[in-house]
Amino acid sequence: MIDTHAHIDFPDFDEMRPQALKRFFDAGGEKIINVGCDMKSSERSVKLAEANDNIFAAVGIHPHDADSANKENLKRIEELLLKYKTIAVGEIGLDFFKKPNCSPQVQEDAFRAQLEIAENHNAPIIVHCREAYLEVLEILKSYKTSDWNGVLHCFTAGPEIAQEFLNLGFYIGFTGVITYYKCGSQDECFLCETLKNMPLEKILVETDAPYLSPVPHRGEINEPLFVKYVIDKIAEIRGMDTNELEKITSANAKRLFGI
Repeated sequence: MIDTHAHIDFPDFDEMRPQALKRFFDAGGEKIINVGCDMKSSERSVKLAEANDNIFAAVGIHPHDADSANKENLKRIEELLLKYKTIAVGEIGLDFFKKPNCSPQVQEDAFRAQLEIAENHNAPIIVHCREAYLEVLEILKSYKTSDWNGVLHCFTAGPEIAQEFLNLGFYIGFTGVITYYKCGSQDECFLCETLKNMPLEKILVETDAPYLSPVPHRGEINEPLFVKYVIDKIAEIRGMDTNELEKITSANAKRLFGI
């Protein structure tokens, strides 16, 4: 299994990082992609990846910190992208949930600047999108390319929006959020519909550790090992063998990120 989106560099793991990594790899975990969300975490992600054979880094400025995407920091993101264990630009995107830290225009400017970095280096992108799916689609469609190399992180929208991103070449990442709803609820049916219509070769699994712990660990610090619960839930929804789905999602991650 491959956790395609974690933040194990975060201080939440300072007292348990070696143990959390050991639990994941001892359970058959293959690789982890540690994702930057600002300058400090991007630097830490690269160092963590370079110190661990089976950890890879993504570097980027999250929309919450979009106002830090100045010329100097963008240049540093580009430098970090050239490190041998850095495999993607992310997480980048738009977040309009409640009252965002940065204005929509500041977020868009930072998003576009980092898309250009990714394009210039033919690097995959990891897109954060919250309450802004249509706006993200509009930006992506404004570029000449119709075959983006990237993933929509923590996807929670419906099948119609999912298809729009699939049409642009995207993979779709699912987290422990899919385990939160009771069987038969309207929300679960909504997510089931999305997953049931999703091409298997476009599904990625992720934890977003230390956030979004899946049931039965909701309320605890999330860790890469818990990606297994995301795999189990998707396998249940798809009516397929868990081991088969694990192999498919791992192959998808290797194909997208070239690992």
